[in-house]
Amino acid sequence: MEASTWIGRPAADVALSLCWVPLALAGHLSEGNPRALSLLVACVMFLSFAHQPLTLPFVYASPWRLSSHRRLFLLSPLFFIVVVSVFATVSPLVIAVVGGLWNAEHTLMQRYGIMRIYGRRLGDDQAKTEKMMVFIWFMLPLLFLVARNDVTSTINKFGVVTVAGSAVKVLAGMSMEARIALPFVAVAACYLAIRWLAGEVRSGRHNPGKWLYVASTAGLFAVAMIDPIAGLVGFVGSHSIEYLVIVNRSIAGEARHPGRLGDVARLPGGRTWFFVVYFAVIGITFALLYYVVPAFFFLMVALSVGALHFFYDSFIWKLRKPEVSASLTGAPSPRVAAA
Repeated sequence: MEASTWIGRPAADVALSLCWVPLALAGHLSEGNPRALSLLVACVMFLSFAHQPLTLPFVYASPWRLSSHRRLFLLSPLFFIVVVSVFATVSPLVIAVVGGLWNAEHTLMQRYGIMRIYGRRLGDDQAKTEKMMVFIWFMLPLLFLVARNDVTSTINKFGVVTVAGSAVKVLAGMSMEARIALPFVAVAACYLAIRWLAGEVRSGRHNPGKWLYVASTAGLFAVAMIDPIAGLVGFVGSHSIEYLVIVNRSIAGEARHPGRLGDVARLPGGRTWFFVVYFAVIGITFALLYYVVPAFFFLMVALSVGALHFFYDSFIWKLRKPEVSASLTGAPSPRVAAA
């Protein structure tokens, strides 16, 4: 087994691939206890809230990256604050639908991105198949939930009205359309899985880290079809954990660049102290927003920071950039197209 096929240590990669499993299990076991489920959901929501501002230091504490799109990065916060405030006041439904769709796309693109990190280590060319596959796989449990008329009950059990949850509510009245679409999506999901597997066999490459991650992703969506609460907890929570791991790995790469983030990376134990201070600050911020300020203000902050997180990530984590590829995958492979 080649060590180069793993992103980090094999044991760490296995833990990352399966990090959704204990979360989903906790969600399943908590469903009969509203108080336990509410506490679990609160922890997952905090983790989701906490990972989003981590994008900001990679722009504002990293001069080399800030200079690449200076005007855009300086004006974007004001733009998103204004847009979110206007639409949340005038048309909450629009902000719910757009925010929910964007959140789902962002989360799925991260899963696709991790697949490509593995793929680039051996130079495979499965990018297009994997992107279509992960989106079609996601559609299966969503359509299955809508077809069974379980959308509203699932959101009520989850106990938190999130933007994504509000967007899903729009689908509650589309059970007939979901029943019609479901067989076609199921056929497409099977076809793409077979096509992907055939491509892996033809390549002759041995990539156990990637295979485990893809199988784990399929398992997550399968669980979501059987138990939507468990699947949702696993999907949201694992996304945040994966992002924390990516950020931790990428901060080390900042040591090659000037700036505050680079200074932190160069300090002995700098990354550890960064996360200690960060979670202390974000924990206090979350508590103030959740318990002290009006709910509308909390919503505005969460949506604005979330929009910046989604938007900035599209600039930061591009594997076609040599510095990003080097920090996440090792030396970029010349045989693979940009993911």
